[in-house]
Amino acid sequence: MQSIEPNWNGMPTIVEDKIESGCNFENTLTAGWATIIIDSDFINEMNLIADELKDDENLALLLFKIYNKISSYFSSTENNDKSREETYASNYVTDEDGLILGTKISSLKGKNISKCSEKSIAAYIILEKLYSMGTLSRKPALTLSHLKTETTNSGPHVFIMLNKENCKDLTKHLIFDVENPSLLEDSTGKQQYLIGLYSLTDKQYNDLVNGLSCSPTSLYEILNDYHEIGDKRTYGNIKNTKSL
Repeated sequence: MQSIEPNWNGMPTIVEDKIESGCNFENTLTAGWATIIIDSDFINEMNLIADELKDDENLALLLFKIYNKISSYFSSTENNDKSREETYASNYVTDEDGLILGTKISSLKGKNISKCSEKSIAAYIILEKLYSMGTLSRKPALTLSHLKTETTNSGPHVFIMLNKENCKDLTKHLIFDVENPSLLEDSTGKQQYLIGLYSLTDKQYNDLVNGLSCSPTSLYEILNDYHEIGDKRTYGNIKNTKSL
């Protein structure tokens, strides 16, 4: 695999192969100016995280730990006075002719500018390693598609899908949105943010992978005594929507 090239105008780009060192991510989420180089240092650090979590079998807890690990990796208590674009630009890698090749994702560690693309790449590498080790029974897929909410317009978005073959329960198809926690309320009225974890029906899954959109339900709302009170989310290509 040499490059992950998003197709924001139609079908989602879905990656299920192992990401090798040197793979480029054409990050048009950042207006075309940033190419992510997925370097060996970054992959090694994500694999170390996977090794730390290899004995975790509770899916929701495992994903919560991954979310925290990724947040800690890309965040820092130190202020970064550069914008996202400036941070990418100040860490460019060039070839022998001085031409810009991109920015190593490891150089964004602790810079407080990472969003769904960087965080989802990190999550995918961790989850793919856990899947290959047998800790995770659901096959991960890095998914480059779209997201809109009740208060935001549709825009490019990267997230993880977790699929389990020969499964008929409500965890067969899941979306793990590493960038966006969900605001939920329990039966006592207590509100809290939990990881963005959504259940897809077979139809919703098929719609999403075939270039349509769907509005899935939080897995916490299905399996636990919670009610999602944040903006309703719609994943997928809104322009091609025929039905939700």
